[in-house]
Amino acid sequence: EMKLAASNRNYEKASELRDICAALEKTVCKTRKFTHAHGAIKRFGSHIVLKELQLTLKLPKLPHYIECFDISHISGTFVVASMVQFKNGKPNSDQYRRYKIKSFIDNDDYRAMEEVVTRRYLRLYKENKAFPDLIVIDGGKGQLRSALRAFIINGLEPPTLIGLAKKHETVYFTDDRPPFNLSLKNEALRLLQRLRNEAHRFANTFNAETRSRKMKETILDEFYGLGPVRRKALLKQFKNINKLKVATPELLQQVDGIGPKLSHNLFRFLNKI
Repeated sequence: EMKLAASNRNYEKASELRDICAALEKTVCKTRKFTHAHGAIKRFGSHIVLKELQLTLKLPKLPHYIECFDISHISGTFVVASMVQFKNGKPNSDQYRRYKIKSFIDNDDYRAMEEVVTRRYLRLYKENKAFPDLIVIDGGKGQLRSALRAFIINGLEPPTLIGLAKKHETVYFTDDRPPFNLSLKNEALRLLQRLRNEAHRFANTFNAETRSRKMKETILDEFYGLGPVRRKALLKQFKNINKLKVATPELLQQVDGIGPKLSHNLFRFLNKI
């Protein structure tokens, strides 16, 4: 193609292709780290890494959009999930999503994965929006099967799905290809690692926020004279403890079962926290 461009006097195109070839040769050399200093790498680095990922995973097209799912919990409690998206190899935070598990109360990573994958792509389908080019599941065979099941039971055509198990950086496929371990020097793996780490960070942050909010809500248990029904009514009205703390006694009285005396006592209690 480079020679053809040169023969057609398209020297700018030929020069561009030459630089890409030179950059590709550098990336496959056994160096200790990826060299970003080369001009062609700076100009075409993202494209090269995406191309390497496409070739490594035998993807039908360049993975411009990649989404990754992670499940987070603490000893089986406060189960939440995250989805992050990379666009052309870089975080696309506008498309990040957080999920609370709604379909069950338990510690089951597989069911949680099936639920959030269903919610994400069933919504995209109903909104007539495109699916990503590649979906990465943080985990092994079980988590990957659960993600695939979400597409099957909803009659959706899935894009390429892979599982990435952290212990040996093993890639799992949904077709008959055997799993394999990616080399730690592989730039495609480094992209997947960045994606997975971002999903993990986003899920853990959400988990920590959920736990903190829940622990703050339990402070109401220490207020004498406030039973479970009225506690629930207060939190339903004000959404969280922070909004409850800034509510005036008059606003507190708008909740069923909260009279003038109780509202003033509760107001004083909340402002001591």
